[in-house]
Amino acid sequence: MSTPSHDNLVAPEDACPRCGERDADRLVWVEDDLVRCSACGAEYDPLRRAKGGGDDAQ
Repeated sequence: MSTPSHDNLVAPEDACPRCGERDADRLVWVEDDLVRCSACGAEYDPLRRAKGGGDDAQ
């Protein structure tokens, strides 16, 4: 059994705002400014959040 790798985690501030998913393989860019979380289905703009735009998970 292998242990999970932490090499592919996004920064905590870029994690899914709904479920906290940080695995970059589960956070899929669907548009230039929109990420979809494969774990819970939330769509959000991590760049907007980084600029202080708040939590915009749908």
